[in-house]
Amino acid sequence: MFTLIAFIVSGVAFIVAGMVLAKRWKELRLLDPLSIKEERQRQKRQEVLERRFARLRDDQAEALKRVGRRIKHATLQTYHRTYERLQAFEALYRNVKSPFTTLAPTTREKIKTLLDEGRSLIRDLKWALAEQRFLEVLSIDPRHAEAFKGLGQIYLKQKLYPQAKETFEFLFKLNKNDDATHAALAEIAEAGGNLVAAENYRLKAVELNPRHAVRHAELASFYFGQQTPAKAWPSAKRAADLEPKSIKYLELSLEAAILTGNRGEARKSFDRLRLLADDQHRFQGWKEKIEAMEK
Repeated sequence: MFTLIAFIVSGVAFIVAGMVLAKRWKELRLLDPLSIKEERQRQKRQEVLERRFARLRDDQAEALKRVGRRIKHATLQTYHRTYERLQAFEALYRNVKSPFTTLAPTTREKIKTLLDEGRSLIRDLKWALAEQRFLEVLSIDPRHAEAFKGLGQIYLKQKLYPQAKETFEFLFKLNKNDDATHAALAEIAEAGGNLVAAENYRLKAVELNPRHAVRHAELASFYFGQQTPAKAWPSAKRAADLEPKSIKYLELSLEAAILTGNRGEARKSFDRLRLLADDQHRFQGWKEKIEAMEK
């Protein structure tokens, strides 16, 4: 009896132990050195595979980034080209819409046109219209020297000396080395009876522009007016030398040579004049004067 009970208990114990072993078999396998080695190898293979997949993902992501950068760059270039093309079309549209805007005169061209018109009107003795042109220039450029010169010439030719003096004194402040301004101030001083100032202005005008024949001729005429032909002669001759085809300057030189008794220069000027002019009455008078000098 005791033996049967022991056998039954042992059987139950074996059954329970078998159930426990079956339940914990995976954990018990880890205690096997061979199973531990296989698990480590499996884990290593898993890690290698995961790293490989990670590299693949990174490579694919970098490739996508490069493609994205290329697409972005191409898109920006296309945008800029399109913008520039639109700008060009807009400019073309503006020109077509108002074709005369590109032909409108510039400020400089407008001033030049007004100055030319003013000078032409002075030659035609249309003082009021000429003055209007020069004043219009000054409304554009309040310190335009040529416009002030035009106004000053208008006042001089009309013998409006106070206005002329005010104009040319302003020009003198702008530029003290302009020979035309000195010549105008000389004329104003001479009209006012200030002959010393007039002579100084004439001499300064010649000094500032020694190759301008008219300045020498003006100085010679001033000395003729003061009854000093000896002073007039060098300036008259210089004017004729600078412009040898000018009948006016040759006549001035001839008169100065006759008045100073210079027979040789008088004959030269007379012969040159005969080639340029045909005024027998005047030639006869000069010829008689020269022959009287030679006797």
